[in-house]
Amino acid sequence: MVFYGDELTYGIVVSGWLLGIGLGSFLGRKISCDKLYLAFLSLSVLLPLSVFLIRLLPGLLGYDPGEITGFIPLLFECFILLLPVYMIFGFIFSLGQKKFSSFIGGGIMGITRPYIVDSVGDLLGGIVFSYLFVVFISPAGNLFLVSALALIPVVILKGKRFIPLMLFFLLLFIFPITDNLMRLGYSNLYKGFKIERFKETRYGRYIEIEREGEHSLLYNGALSITYPTYALSEVIHIPLLLRPGKEENILYLGFPDPYAVIELLRYNSVTVVDLDPFAEQFLKERLDKGQAERVNFIQSDPRMFLRKGKKKYDAIFLEVGDPLNLSTNRFYSLEFASELREILDKKGVLTLTISSGEDYLDKTILDYNSLVYWTFRENFQYSFLIPGYNLHLIFSNSPLKFDMYSVTKEIDSMNLEYLDSYTIKAYLKEYRAGRLEEQLTMNFKHFNTDTHPRAFLLAMILWIEKHSDISGMYESALNLRPYILLFFLPLPLIFRKTGFRVGLIGAMAMGLGYLCILTLQIIYGNLYHLVGLITGLFMFGVGLGTYLSERLKPESNMKLPFLILGSLCFIILLVGRLKMPILPGLILLPSLNCLAGVVVGWVYPMATTIIERGGKTKGAAPLVYAYDVIGGGIGALFLSFFLFPIFGITPTILLFIGLCIVGYVGQ
Repeated sequence: MVFYGDELTYGIVVSGWLLGIGLGSFLGRKISCDKLYLAFLSLSVLLPLSVFLIRLLPGLLGYDPGEITGFIPLLFECFILLLPVYMIFGFIFSLGQKKFSSFIGGGIMGITRPYIVDSVGDLLGGIVFSYLFVVFISPAGNLFLVSALALIPVVILKGKRFIPLMLFFLLLFIFPITDNLMRLGYSNLYKGFKIERFKETRYGRYIEIEREGEHSLLYNGALSITYPTYALSEVIHIPLLLRPGKEENILYLGFPDPYAVIELLRYNSVTVVDLDPFAEQFLKERLDKGQAERVNFIQSDPRMFLRKGKKKYDAIFLEVGDPLNLSTNRFYSLEFASELREILDKKGVLTLTISSGEDYLDKTILDYNSLVYWTFRENFQYSFLIPGYNLHLIFSNSPLKFDMYSVTKEIDSMNLEYLDSYTIKAYLKEYRAGRLEEQLTMNFKHFNTDTHPRAFLLAMILWIEKHSDISGMYESALNLRPYILLFFLPLPLIFRKTGFRVGLIGAMAMGLGYLCILTLQIIYGNLYHLVGLITGLFMFGVGLGTYLSERLKPESNMKLPFLILGSLCFIILLVGRLKMPILPGLILLPSLNCLAGVVVGWVYPMATTIIERGGKTKGAAPLVYAYDVIGGGIGALFLSFFLFPIFGITPTILLFIGLCIVGYVGQ
């Protein structure tokens, strides 16, 4: 069972985090600030317990290795297991704000300064997380280090008796006890398998399991490759037999299947491109010295590699798995297909593999396969299909000549373990391939693009069909037209209370930050190690906006926040349509996210003043904070599960711009 790490899971976690903080802040108004130490103490204990429980729960519930959990269990577990932790953060803010306010004698500074201090801490935490914790410390080690740090306020407030607990967490951080605990937990999940390797990098978690000589590598809990499986790895020869000439330059994009690479080395040296350096280690451990010397491994995001490279290749193998997240969907887009065409030799072949069906394709699989097929056919004139549970699609801009006699003769001369003249005829029965190509050709509906990731949505529906009963909801939603979003535009006019406007601004600001991260991920690939920094910049903007609002004392209306948010959304819309150089994009998009935070911070003291114009600020600040984060939580959930997957980036941004215009006019 996998709590799968795609953008939908991220949306659930962020939504739960914000809603939990809002609930904790709201409830914290009724609790004495003398209990602040209890919140930090609870955080130090519950944080590692909750995360370890999430890691170990699949085995405790009896799920099979590699099984992906359904939507409802995922929603339930993310909220229930982590809600206490989220609420503690809300308690800490609410109690800390009251304690600070009573310390300085109340007033506007008692409202704004805790917010500013919180935001500076978020920025510092984001920097430390992105450039220290993720790079040098394992995820489990990070948990115990955070637990130890959370006890510092407890020691300050309640004395030295909590120092032994802090030292206990530091010992767990220093010694490799955590990895052994994780191995023990995973051994329950993978009963009947031997755990050969447990490896965590900044890009993900790898577990290698073995049974009866067959090895499987799981990435973040999902099956990545199984070896040795000659029936799969030897199929890689077929595309190379469809083109004339010798393969001088072969390119393999994605985490390498070692046995597939060994087969490719029969022709020439191979260039392998993957972002995680562990891929090189994993591959070369399974090659002999001579083979390893003929593999040129390049640590890079495959798409960024293509943009920088000018070399032409005779054969390209795109093996990145199904597009179960946006990082992978960008390898199946119209834009990437065009980039592949530019580096493929005129007589070269491109091969990619996606999930399919052996003989019968139901509607979802047919739509998914035809979408990918047509997206690449738009850039390549010729195609060839190898049907099966894994559909191999071969594309070229030169005719692909398939002659059964010459192909089987060549295959027989290779003395392969599995593929021979009999199996090749089974793979390439003319009626099977012809019938499949006819089905895909007749089923054109859309192209898959970076900004409207339909392949990601269809792959997600396939996942939901296997593990949940709500796939029909998404299948029906695919038929919705963007004009239905117009029904949301009157919301700022219908709900005019300050609390709702604060929540709406929080939702749109969080949505804008979410879109910044998605846009960066679509353009630049895996950004896990920078998410902390980007989020920290947003929170720093919140503190800066609060400080400016405190100093400038603006008029008590919200026209300016709506105007600025609408302008930021328009800039993101332009960025998505322009091919911006790498460095300016990496600077501009996080900066826009920071400015969205400034808007949220600007609104915070203003809304507090509006709600309690009589000057009684006690209790109003946590309430406004709750409105803000609850609005952001609802926005994150709605954006990640509905707006973005169904309608794509452009209609979502246009909706935000429309809401900002209506909010501005309706003041």
